Amino acid sequence: MTRLLLVEPEASGHRMVLYVRLMAQEALRRGWKVTLMTTGSALAHSATQSVMSALASGLGITTMPEIPRETRYGKLQLLFGQRAYLRAFEQAYREYRKTNAVDFVYVPYLNYVDKIVGLHGSPFGTTPFGGMILAAKFHHHACGIAGPRGKLDVVNRVLFQRLLSLRALALATTIDEPLPKYVTQNMPALAPKIRYVPDVSFISKPAQRETARRALGLEEDHFVIASYGSLSPRKGVARLLSMFSAADLPGHFRLVLAGVQDAEAERLVQSFMAQAGPRRSQVIVVNRFCSELEEGWVFSAADAMWLCYENFSGMSGVLIQSAQAGVPVITSNYGLIDHNREKNSLGLRWDDLLLAPPPAPCFDWGKLETIMHSIQGSSQLAQFARQHNPENFGCNVMDAISQVHRTEGRA
Repeated sequence: MTRLLLVEPEASGHRMVLYVRLMAQEALRRGWKVTLMTTGSALAHSATQSVMSALASGLGITTMPEIPRETRYGKLQLLFGQRAYLRAFEQAYREYRKTNAVDFVYVPYLNYVDKIVGLHGSPFGTTPFGGMILAAKFHHHACGIAGPRGKLDVVNRVLFQRLLSLRALALATTIDEPLPKYVTQNMPALAPKIRYVPDVSFISKPAQRETARRALGLEEDHFVIASYGSLSPRKGVARLLSMFSAADLPGHFRLVLAGVQDAEAERLVQSFMAQAGPRRSQVIVVNRFCSELEEGWVFSAADAMWLCYENFSGMSGVLIQSAQAGVPVITSNYGLIDHNREKNSLGLRWDDLLLAPPPAPCFDWGKLETIMHSIQGSSQLAQFARQHNPENFGCNVMDAISQVHRTEGRA
């Protein structure tokens, strides 16, 4: 029986409610002994409580020290922040190993310590460990993925190589499909350590289109563009509002902004609404954390989901949810979101619609409607949804751990 230790000190975001739950669920299904190492504050969080409830008594729990919050933020403090996590991992693991055996340690968000472990060494001694790498982008230009070049790309590449070179690191999983290919081409000796695992997300309470539109005050003949989730300028709010400011905006177009707005996004939206005049009726604003029911309404009511991120080259759970709902997306021209859109025919790029740029933008509204309707509910969207479903995610991670664990056993 494999004894697996999952290390996740935080409860916010979807790593606890999705990653940890799905991994633990699959490992328990295989008959493994699974223990979650987490902090007291995370343990008290509703997200962790829901995971524990879903897994009944099968999941073991052990606590670790709290990580000082003041060390978490700012690029100049990145290594200091990671050092705080590393120390907490080390201290908790030493205590845990006094009375418990561990076959494999897995960190669902290895970015807590990904830069420092290559310099310091593993916080788990000689025990084989692995984890999920998110938000790596040093390789994107080399892989043909457009996006902003980072000033520290060379440094991050070196630190990533040192991470993979650690003897105790047996596995690095990633939701970034091009990353393993980059490693194979540029660090071939380390390629066996990295695996691609398609990211996961899901809509808790899908709704019928008619019900969803009625609940949001929309008519059947409306063409609906929706933005869902925490709303900030990074999500292309200014660009989105410029569409609905266009002089020739069709009267049946509607915009749904659903999710908590940060201060700058709220300022942009309020400024737009103050100047929109009668066009205010074409915009529906839900500036709050949406319930699972409301989430289902937004995706079911939409004809297109807005994913024009700016200065962000990572992945998006909304891209996966859109595919699950059979709704195409509108993206910017770079990053993993656009890479997946283009590769899998999931929607249109902003540039495909723009006939004239701001300050007097002009759009091809007919093209937008025609192509969005032709993609809606397509086999490409359905296939992308299947590749990123929850059942596959947990299984993919545990398969990867099983493979390297067997290899370690033969070594």
